[in-house]
Amino acid sequence: MTDIRKVAICGAGGTMGAGIALVAARAGFETWCFDMAPEGLERSRKAAEKFFAKSVERGKMSEEDRAAALSRMHDTTELADLADCDLIIEAIFENLDVKRELFGKLNGICKAETIFASNTSTLSITEIAGGSGRSDKVVGMHFCLPAQVMKLIEMSRGINTSDETFSTAWAWTQAAGQVPVETQDKPGFILNALLVPFNNDVIRAIEAGLATPEDIDTAIKAGLGYRMGPCTLLDLIGLDTQIRLGEAFYPITLDKRAAVPPLLRRMVAAGKLGNKSGEGFLTGLTREKATAAPSFTIRKASESRSFPEGDAFLAAGGDDGAVTVHLGGGFAPDLSKTAVLVELDTECLGVHTGEDMGREGSNAVGFARYRNGNDAPSNLIEIVRQPSTDEAALDAARAVFEAAGFETVVCADQPGRIIDRLVRPKYNDALRFLDEGLASAADMDKTCSMGLGYPDGPVERVTRGGLARHFDVTNAIYAMTGQPGYAPARAAVVAKARAD
Repeated sequence: MTDIRKVAICGAGGTMGAGIALVAARAGFETWCFDMAPEGLERSRKAAEKFFAKSVERGKMSEEDRAAALSRMHDTTELADLADCDLIIEAIFENLDVKRELFGKLNGICKAETIFASNTSTLSITEIAGGSGRSDKVVGMHFCLPAQVMKLIEMSRGINTSDETFSTAWAWTQAAGQVPVETQDKPGFILNALLVPFNNDVIRAIEAGLATPEDIDTAIKAGLGYRMGPCTLLDLIGLDTQIRLGEAFYPITLDKRAAVPPLLRRMVAAGKLGNKSGEGFLTGLTREKATAAPSFTIRKASESRSFPEGDAFLAAGGDDGAVTVHLGGGFAPDLSKTAVLVELDTECLGVHTGEDMGREGSNAVGFARYRNGNDAPSNLIEIVRQPSTDEAALDAARAVFEAAGFETVVCADQPGRIIDRLVRPKYNDALRFLDEGLASAADMDKTCSMGLGYPDGPVERVTRGGLARHFDVTNAIYAMTGQPGYAPARAAVVAKARAD
């Protein structure tokens, strides 16, 4: 139950504000939609009519409920109309001064009991509350986009937020049909604290020539089961939005991974903003999978992480094939073969073939089937090329695995390949946040699963995969790159010490 009856959304002419208004009206609350731009409110009203009409078509609400929800939505460009609201949620521009100014104005208009909530994704609730004149009644209430579809809300207290305010706001989110999780008033809360640096890592990987955006998305979806690849997400939210998130996040955290990558600025300067401009990271080009493969012979030096005993792939090898597949770390050069495939673990292909200052290339191709610890291996094969790898060898490698039913991606011979390079810093962040008390492990995992569509959360996944294994992987990448994001988190260091 909740004592809140009348709700106002400031910034209801924008995408997020409009979605929050739909949540409130659908749940039965009188909903005032405020925006300074009448045309924005008009767009949101049409979008609301369309959304509720679709809900009726899909059997999610009756025609009577649709009409009632729309009747509860009231548009206004006057702050004075919000005077007797019980809860006001701001979803305006991500700027501290603008948010503080809005709450300051509302403080002189609204009744003393009114709770102010901020939908900020990066700014401090305590700092926003500092301009409100009622800091005990200000709370963080971060919805996920699109708010009318995503149930998760990150709830955070400012230093002065009262227990009564927080519990009342929490009860309202539940009454509105949402699922709240509690997080501390720290930059990015849970969702963006994990997502903003991760997305920047993806952009830097593209800039470094690790892999194409298409192959990065394929790797993340096939290897991790994510509903959406990171490049698809970046194009969806807008590359200019990712810049704003980085610019808000980095000065507060001084985390280099949160700093805006140069490639991102160049793309925005060129007008490539993602879906909103029609051009972003993804090109829309796809490559047909191979259906036939050259004959191959398997050579096994030791136990294979990619293909454990009994794997169907092992039975497909023959004698004296055109391709040799080395499992378990073995490698023997053979230029008579179309390709020599070398299974990799945490090492780079160059460990086997040698380094030639950027001129490396032969018929040797690295590969690894992505596997989280001792989980069953995924359906993804990461294929590793060197600068001058023979294209016929690369095509043969793809064909061997694709004809066997695997998804393949190609990446440069860089530490961590695609998946470990991108997710291991995020796992380190999650473990560090747990140490710092940002949120519980359950709430962090729930936030990623519900807010981002992940099949499992980072704490669950890294724990299931083995913290000692996480140490081995991150420590190997850290040794090769020296980048702080790969320095193993405390829990992984402890797990490794206990295992030894």
